Amino acid sequence: MAENRVSSSRKVINRHIKVKLSEQFFKKKEYEPKRISVKITAIYMTIGALWILLSDKIAGVLIYEKETMTFISMIKGWVYVVVTGVVIHVLVYSSLKRVKDTESELINSYKDLSSANDEIVSAYGQLAASEELLRQQYEEIIKSQKQLMKSEARYRLISEATNDAIWEEKNNITFFSDRWYEITGYNKKDLEMLEHWEVLIHPDDKAITQSIMENHKRNKTPYYQCECRIKIKNGEFKWIQARGKALFDANGALDYMAGSHTDITELKEYEKRLHHLAYHDQLTGLKNRVALTERLSELIKEKNKKMALLFVDIDNFKYVNDTMGHTFGDLILKEIGLRLMQLQIENSSIYSLGGDEFIILVDYFEEMNEVEKIAVGILKELKRVVEMEGSSIFTTVSIGISFFPEHGSSMDELLKNADIAVHKAKEAGKNKIVIYNEPMNEAVAGRMRIERNLRMALENNEFELHYQPQLDIKTNKISGFEALIRWRNAELGFVSPTKFISIAEDTHLIIPIGEWVLRNASLFLKRLHQSGHTDLTISVNVSMLQLLQDDFADIVTDTLELTKLNPKYMELEITESILMESYEAIAGKLKLLRARGVRIALDDFGKGYSSLNYLRYLPITTLKIDKTFIDTISKEGKNKSLTDLIVKIGRSMDLCVVAEGVETQEQMEYLIKHKCNKIQGYLFSKPLPEDEAIQKLKGELII
Repeated sequence: MAENRVSSSRKVINRHIKVKLSEQFFKKKEYEPKRISVKITAIYMTIGALWILLSDKIAGVLIYEKETMTFISMIKGWVYVVVTGVVIHVLVYSSLKRVKDTESELINSYKDLSSANDEIVSAYGQLAASEELLRQQYEEIIKSQKQLMKSEARYRLISEATNDAIWEEKNNITFFSDRWYEITGYNKKDLEMLEHWEVLIHPDDKAITQSIMENHKRNKTPYYQCECRIKIKNGEFKWIQARGKALFDANGALDYMAGSHTDITELKEYEKRLHHLAYHDQLTGLKNRVALTERLSELIKEKNKKMALLFVDIDNFKYVNDTMGHTFGDLILKEIGLRLMQLQIENSSIYSLGGDEFIILVDYFEEMNEVEKIAVGILKELKRVVEMEGSSIFTTVSIGISFFPEHGSSMDELLKNADIAVHKAKEAGKNKIVIYNEPMNEAVAGRMRIERNLRMALENNEFELHYQPQLDIKTNKISGFEALIRWRNAELGFVSPTKFISIAEDTHLIIPIGEWVLRNASLFLKRLHQSGHTDLTISVNVSMLQLLQDDFADIVTDTLELTKLNPKYMELEITESILMESYEAIAGKLKLLRARGVRIALDDFGKGYSSLNYLRYLPITTLKIDKTFIDTISKEGKNKSLTDLIVKIGRSMDLCVVAEGVETQEQMEYLIKHKCNKIQGYLFSKPLPEDEAIQKLKGELII
């Protein structure tokens, strides 16, 4: 591109030189053709005129003869021709010579100018090349400027987006961006009044902050970074994250430093909330298992330390959740947590393990009975009635205690053993305090074996039903049977219902097991009806968990339809404790079943609260007297009158009264005398396998 421009420039300059030389040549008047021709003509005419005039006059004076005059005139003419020719030659020659000389001068000038032109063209080429280089450099500068502007804009955008304040420090003077003043609320005059901005750092953070800064200024760290609180203008403190990097000169001395301050106050508040969530139970606000683990780990490291774990478990809390709803259950948990806090137990901390489990960690005591007193106080405080949303809830707790180091050297051991003690407290009747001891481990291991095998019992067809006859005292005939489940396992052998039923309820396996019992008992009775014993009834025990199922009434109805059994021959037995704990949840279902014809028996009456109010409003058809009352029947004693009273209550309410656990003739005679409707017990028959029950019915088996 530059070469084309130089070539074009060369042509223009040559043409310009030629034009200028021509103009210079023709500017001189003596080189004008017209002027030269006029000059020659004028000279020629002047000479001719002078020659004619002067030569004729001179010849006329000197010569008189005509012939001589003619000759002289001829000579004169030739002389004129020669003279004029010479004059014209001289004039033309001198003019042309001057033209030629001028042309030579012009040619030499042209050569000089051409040489100068080459030099000019060369210089112009160099100038053009320099111009091209300058243009490229200019374009690079423009490009760099645009990139710099983009970088500055990007930096400004990033700085604003990250909420950072920029600072620079040189010669112990610190400069801050506008964002720093926005964060702190100060202005430049405020800052000028301070000795240094670092006086704003919180006293608790100043030492570590200055240490980190000094280490970096001594080139001991690659960069400077720390978090600290600074006092803002309104007197409050804000958290900032300070970052920076120093530049050092050739001698290693600090030359310049720059960095940023980021407002992380909201982040710190968020971290604080996260920390609280990580170490506290969201429902009760108490510390959680994570906090317990850390605290126990710290205490265990201390030598000769004595500690105690009190494992507090709310009794029957799952029934509260199932009957009153989880929202109501959460309110109960909050109330329990609040009451534990209000006890203000010395040298202790309270933790929630989730659900209905709480831990009281006593980290100092002198005698074990001090811990027992704490547990007694907890039982007393939590036994008070809870008034919640118009409902009165009677709560109790079971407490298991483990001691460090006697019952474990780690948190897992202490918690496990306290948990074992809690289960023992519940097995002992709830609302109890149990201190862990070594033999309890054997019971836990046994429970685990039962639970493991129980999960496969239905699939392996390990259950069977035994049937205990009920004798109608008036007719002295069998009026029906109570279906009782039995379990025989290859590993465990025969397992008593008292051992596996509670485990089945804890694991919710009681629900499918209960459906299996209901179905098989119905099929058994249907076979008896088909064999001619059409008036017999069947009684089936129902668990609380079964009753709490939303579709329980439909399950019973579907089972009866499947077995083609009339509902009036089916009797469902529920315990008095279930009735008291879950009245509102189960009342509707029982009424629905009763409306469909199913009979309802209240089992173990007299063992619990014996509320006549429930007898009045629930669709009870049968009242079963608990065996403990039957066992105490004697010729004399107050218990005899109590049994009599229960029979009278049942009969007055038009209920069928059944006495359970009748084992002696004396008991039998007493019940006959007081007009009890039916008896059930070993005096008449123990629970029998299906085949033996049929034989008993036929009178072939005498027990």
